[in-house]
Amino acid sequence: MDFTAAIVKEQDATCVIVIVKSDVVENKYLAENAHRLFSKFFPLMTVILMAQDARGDGVFWGPDELVKALSKTKPEYFPWKQYSIKE
Repeated sequence: MDFTAAIVKEQDATCVIVIVKSDVVENKYLAENAHRLFSKFFPLMTVILMAQDARGDGVFWGPDELVKALSKTKPEYFPWKQYSIKE
Protein backbone atom coordinates (compact mmCIF):
# COMPACT_ATOMS: atom_id res chain seq x y z
CA MET A 1 0.00 0.00 0.00
CA ASP A 2 1.32 3.43 -0.96
CA PHE A 3 0.22 6.63 0.72
CA THR A 4 1.34 10.19 1.42
CA ALA A 5 1.79 11.49 4.95
CA ALA A 6 3.52 14.24 6.90
CA ILE A 7 4.92 13.99 10.41
CA VAL A 8 4.53 17.26 12.29
CA LYS A 9 4.86 18.56 15.81
CA GLU A 10 1.82 20.51 16.95
CA GLN A 11 0.89 21.58 20.49
CA ASP A 12 3.73 19.53 22.03
CA ALA A 13 2.51 16.38 20.29
CA THR A 14 3.99 14.59 17.31
CA CYS A 15 1.31 13.58 14.89
CA VAL A 16 1.07 12.14 11.42
CA ILE A 17 -1.22 13.64 8.81
CA VAL A 18 -2.30 11.10 6.20
CA ILE A 19 -3.87 12.16 2.90
CA VAL A 20 -7.13 10.36 2.18
CA LYS A 21 -10.02 10.88 -0.22
CA SER A 22 -12.65 13.39 0.83
CA ASP A 23 -15.23 10.60 1.24
CA VAL A 24 -13.17 9.27 4.15
CA VAL A 25 -13.14 12.45 6.24
CA GLU A 26 -16.84 13.03 5.52
CA ASN A 27 -17.92 9.58 6.71
CA LYS A 28 -17.38 8.65 10.38
CA TYR A 29 -17.27 4.90 9.69
CA LEU A 30 -14.67 5.25 6.90
CA ALA A 31 -12.64 7.74 8.96
CA GLU A 32 -12.53 5.44 11.98
CA ASN A 33 -11.44 2.49 9.82
CA ALA A 34 -8.71 4.55 8.15
CA HIS A 35 -7.59 5.83 11.55
CA ARG A 36 -7.27 2.27 12.87
CA LEU A 37 -5.32 1.20 9.80
CA PHE A 38 -2.80 4.06 9.88
CA SER A 39 -2.43 3.81 13.67
CA LYS A 40 -0.82 0.39 13.10
CA PHE A 41 1.91 2.02 11.00
CA PHE A 42 2.43 5.00 13.36
CA PRO A 43 1.64 3.52 16.80
CA LEU A 44 3.27 6.26 18.89
CA MET A 45 1.72 9.20 17.03
CA THR A 46 -1.70 10.76 16.84
CA VAL A 47 -3.14 10.06 13.40
CA ILE A 48 -4.90 12.92 11.59
CA LEU A 49 -6.65 12.29 8.29
CA MET A 50 -6.67 15.03 5.67
CA ALA A 51 -8.45 15.55 2.38
CA GLN A 52 -8.58 18.70 0.29
CA ASP A 53 -11.65 20.73 -0.53
CA ALA A 54 -12.35 22.35 -3.92
CA ARG A 55 -10.12 25.32 -3.04
CA GLY A 56 -7.20 23.07 -2.05
CA ASP A 57 -7.57 23.76 1.67
CA GLY A 58 -7.15 20.90 4.10
CA VAL A 59 -10.19 19.19 5.60
CA PHE A 60 -9.04 17.31 8.69
CA TRP A 61 -10.39 14.48 10.84
CA GLY A 62 -8.98 13.76 14.28
CA PRO A 63 -8.82 15.27 17.76
CA ASP A 64 -10.56 18.66 17.73
CA GLU A 65 -7.68 20.68 19.21
CA LEU A 66 -5.18 19.37 16.66
CA VAL A 67 -7.62 19.71 13.77
CA LYS A 68 -8.26 23.34 14.71
CA ALA A 69 -4.53 24.11 14.90
CA LEU A 70 -3.59 22.24 11.72
CA SER A 71 -6.39 23.79 9.68
CA LYS A 72 -4.59 27.15 9.96
CA THR A 73 -1.73 25.79 7.82
CA LYS A 74 -1.92 25.40 4.04
CA PRO A 75 -1.36 21.75 3.03
CA GLU A 76 1.64 22.64 0.84
CA TYR A 77 3.60 23.68 3.94
CA PHE A 78 3.53 20.23 5.55
CA PRO A 79 6.62 18.02 5.02
CA TRP A 80 4.92 15.39 2.82
CA LYS A 81 6.60 12.08 2.18
CA GLN A 82 5.60 8.99 0.19
CA TYR A 83 5.29 5.76 2.19
CA SER A 84 5.15 2.25 0.85
CA ILE A 85 4.02 -0.48 3.23
CA LYS A 86 4.09 -4.17 2.40
CA GLU A 87 0.89 -5.78 3.63
